[in-house]
Amino acid sequence: MVHEHHASASSLRIALLLTSSYAFIELAGGLWAHSLALLADAGHMLSDIAALSLASIANRIAMRPAHEGMSYGFGQARVLAAQLNGLGLWLLCGWIIWEAAHRLMTPNQVKGDVLLVVALLGLLINLGSLYVLHGHHDLNTRAAFWHVFGDMLGSLTAIIAGIVILMTGWYPIDPILSFVVATILAWGGWKLIRETTLHLMAATPTHVNLDQIREAFEAMDGVRGLHHIHVWTLPSGETAISAHVEIADMQAWPSILATANEQLRAMDITHATLQPESHGCVHQPSVC
Repeated sequence: MVHEHHASASSLRIALLLTSSYAFIELAGGLWAHSLALLADAGHMLSDIAALSLASIANRIAMRPAHEGMSYGFGQARVLAAQLNGLGLWLLCGWIIWEAAHRLMTPNQVKGDVLLVVALLGLLINLGSLYVLHGHHDLNTRAAFWHVFGDMLGSLTAIIAGIVILMTGWYPIDPILSFVVATILAWGGWKLIRETTLHLMAATPTHVNLDQIREAFEAMDGVRGLHHIHVWTLPSGETAISAHVEIADMQAWPSILATANEQLRAMDITHATLQPESHGCVHQPSVC
């Protein structure tokens, strides 16, 4: 897990360098070519600089050691940064839609050749950033991935717009394709906001089936039931569970615990807090 976080930090730094090196070139190209598709993509890349910077800062904060006041550590900083980046995607979509509507009402002539060259270069840069960010599973890096993925879509639409303008001279294609990019980014922003909100509310992870856990425990020798089950995601990214295990014989608890931990690890639940209870405690708490 520590290796994964260090790898994520390195990938974020590389993506930030690539994005920063190109954003201002694309901004200048968009102004020169009078292309909203390029300006929207450049605006998104400028927002990416902020998003990747936020993700990198959150990653550094999250790697600080836990202490008495923060016993879980600072891992939730990654989740908060991911949620802010999801909201940032929505704000960016609003700007793109506003500008696209304005450009449709008052079309501008677009230099298709400049648009095409700058967009092709942007596509290469974005693909490089996507390559280094791909494969990381923490929310923070995935939020950054979505920002860069939006850039890649922006570059693709700008390339299509450049080709259409060069071949037909039809300028409205530029803002129309910007609507497509805004729609896709809005969907990505919604996914991030929803997932981070569920994470912060300690929702049961989607890969966990509580009925499967209950059935696995009740199939163990000596186990009579399972209750007070809580499953959530730790700041480190691990899945945790706490539960009360109703057993017939307290002497058998060490072997039951070993079997239970093995079963939970098979379900990708690596952090377990299990409390044994004598059979009958649920119905007669006064005797426990």
